[in-house]
Amino acid sequence: MIKFGCLARYFNFYKNEISFAEKNNFDFVQLWHDHRGLVLHENDGPFLQTIKKYSFPVIIHALLDIDSSDSDINNLAEIIRELGHNEVIIHPICEKKKMPEPNKELNRFIKRAVKILEGTKIYLENNPETDSFFNKEDEIEYIFNDNPEIEFLLDIAHTGYYEKIQRLIAIKYPKILHIADKRLDIKHEHLPIGDGDINFKRIFDELLGDFNGKIIFEIVKEDSDIVKARKKIELMLKRDL
Repeated sequence: MIKFGCLARYFNFYKNEISFAEKNNFDFVQLWHDHRGLVLHENDGPFLQTIKKYSFPVIIHALLDIDSSDSDINNLAEIIRELGHNEVIIHPICEKKKMPEPNKELNRFIKRAVKILEGTKIYLENNPETDSFFNKEDEIEYIFNDNPEIEFLLDIAHTGYYEKIQRLIAIKYPKILHIADKRLDIKHEHLPIGDGDINFKRIFDELLGDFNGKIIFEIVKEDSDIVKARKKIELMLKRDL
């Protein structure tokens, strides 16, 4: 059964984001995590207590540098344990301007993360074309072949065109989708569905017709844009949810 999620937008109060998610029948919200830790509205702290107070299902999206120390991963592990989670999204980044083999560093990082986050299912997100690693088919295949326990989060806006998506899901079928639109001549953006050039109907009709995981709408504009995006995708799926 497909589950739908939306972002907990850190520029809004958490209680308002949860109210929006509940009102519009979302199953969970995605939390942002980076080098600062969890990121919510500055007046929502202490964040862990705020999240637990509302008892709404969440999943952490962790932006982690592949050069991170074990202590950085341990800090994430502590948050995961505190929230009682058994899954996490990792979006790998590389802030070093010159790292000769970032995909090999990613592989080493993933193996450390798997050990530290033992018992937690990791979903690894593909990077946009603007990044230096983990966006080409051979790189993605290398990582998943060497780490078969890791699941794939496919960010459709990070690929942007049909043929690339087709090749990626042939490597590993995703369990989570990030959904947002983009213009194909723009390297990286997350637009409301219909404001860009991605042919979502073709993608779902021909490639992801059997998808049965989580769909997260990475749209940060108006509430109405998120609601409309969900309705459009539900219509494209054309089946019982």
